[in-house]
Amino acid sequence: MSTIDDIKQRLDIVDVLSSYLKLEKAGRNFKALCPFHQEKTASFFIFPERQSWRCFGCGVGGDLFSFVMKKEGTDFGETLKMLADKAGVSLERKKEAVESRLTDRLYQINEAAAQYYHDLLLHSPAAEGARDYVMKKRGLNSETIDNFQLGFSPGEGLKKHLMERGYSEKELLAVRLAGEKEGRVYDLFRHRLMFPIRDIKGRAVGFGARALDDSLPKYLNSPQTAIFDKSSILYAIDRAKGAIKEKRLAVIVEGYMDVITAHQYSFTNVVASMGTALTEKQIKVLKGLTKSIAFALDPDVAGDAATLRAIEVARRSLEREELEMPTWLGTTSKLRAEMKIISLPQGRDPDLVIRDAPQSWQQLVDSALPLMDHLLTVAASKADLAKPEERSRASQQLLPLIAELDDDVQREFYLGKLATLLGVSEKTLIGMAARLHRTRSEKPSKTETKPVTPAYFGDRLEEYCLCLLLQHPELRDKAKELELEHFERSENREIFMAWSNTLNSDELLAIISNIDLQEHAKALCGKALPPAEEKDWEKALSDCVRRLDERRLLNLKIQEESLLSDAESEGRSEDVAALQQRGVEINLKLKENFENTMQITSSHREDQ
Repeated sequence: MSTIDDIKQRLDIVDVLSSYLKLEKAGRNFKALCPFHQEKTASFFIFPERQSWRCFGCGVGGDLFSFVMKKEGTDFGETLKMLADKAGVSLERKKEAVESRLTDRLYQINEAAAQYYHDLLLHSPAAEGARDYVMKKRGLNSETIDNFQLGFSPGEGLKKHLMERGYSEKELLAVRLAGEKEGRVYDLFRHRLMFPIRDIKGRAVGFGARALDDSLPKYLNSPQTAIFDKSSILYAIDRAKGAIKEKRLAVIVEGYMDVITAHQYSFTNVVASMGTALTEKQIKVLKGLTKSIAFALDPDVAGDAATLRAIEVARRSLEREELEMPTWLGTTSKLRAEMKIISLPQGRDPDLVIRDAPQSWQQLVDSALPLMDHLLTVAASKADLAKPEERSRASQQLLPLIAELDDDVQREFYLGKLATLLGVSEKTLIGMAARLHRTRSEKPSKTETKPVTPAYFGDRLEEYCLCLLLQHPELRDKAKELELEHFERSENREIFMAWSNTLNSDELLAIISNIDLQEHAKALCGKALPPAEEKDWEKALSDCVRRLDERRLLNLKIQEESLLSDAESEGRSEDVAALQQRGVEINLKLKENFENTMQITSSHREDQ
């Protein structure tokens, strides 16, 4: 929870505004004379359920922050301090600042180590065997070696080198470039080929190290540190992200050399899971770049349990759409992503395939099997379908996957294939799919624990709109209909105002002085958006503006109806008439908004 949300959770808008205004109960709400314009009849209302306020005389409204800012004449930062003090929320940032500087030091140490290892690989006589390995045995050219900053770790020397540059033993231990035994600090990596591992921003977060002799383990990764978590990093994602977006496909292989060779031969949308099963965190990184993922699998492991579990983790982590009505197979969601399987020749990894015949690798990628074809093949080869219990198990595993396919034609096609494979009718499978869905919905497994979704205190629609504006400057001219009133939360209003007065996100961050707003703006600038073309972003923004306007009108309607109910119950006939008239005006605007939406939707369909 952010500091802003923490304050809003602790303070009640009625309690705070009662120190400024003489409030009068009005049904479920409160009313007062508006402090922002002259009036004799109260038109200023507070809505406790929504923690908001609105004056129906001058037309302004907002949340707790916007009221205090307007009433006190303070900016957002000053208001934040004032309300934080009232709520008992600390704004102390010294600890975070220190931690940030320490983290930056860890990145710097890794960068210095990567350059040290790289220089040794290029020039040290001790690295001759490593040079022969990468250039002669693995066929890497000097440009590729430089691009990936491959290196060589000697028996000793890194610690001395880094300490001469001002880094301490404690820092080397923190970043796990050094180990400690019996009080002696020593270089962790020795006599190995070094692979710097970088995050999506290109920062060195750790290292992979390959033994050049019979030492075990053959491959060694940096242990987990404050900046390195192997389960959330994909090797070469910093170099591959552009190609993945451009080709709308991420190809996932297993090893460092598979990736490096692929990039050398211009297959630059390839990344590696670094020898581990793909994780939800890694999928989250890819979701911001593409909706299509292809796994390059050795035939020997393509159907093993661990691989199938990794595929299932990936499938569950990818983007899906919740449906208002179940499909004819009973599911209430559709997978809005594509997964494929690249089947490698027996005993050959991507590195060997690409070096021997680059065109054959491209053919393998182009002919990759859709996930359902792969799973049906695995079921046919691994299960004894002559046994009824095996057929039942296969149907229970595959029917939910077929039901979540995005296309009706695909669902019908694979349902037919499964029926043929199992020797049962499609009607039987449809009935089973519906029963499976009911069972999963009504009787969750006792052994399964449903993950707890963390509370979310922001506003997804407002934040999505700001993400579009901040990350796509070309949309500025398309946002002319967007107004300050479309944003209910003060922090989003402040960022929208800053965006309106700047030309790009760098300028915006420069003019925002409050650290909480800066963090919020940075999060919006860095939030992953689904891949799309320019025309799609324009449509997304247009839809966003319409939805914000519709929500604003609906909120007004809800507020009016709440006041109308109170006025009717208290017999205030004049107020009832005025509120009914305002309700008619809002309904007309909502109707106009709906008609515009239908017209634009119809236009999009014609374009397609």
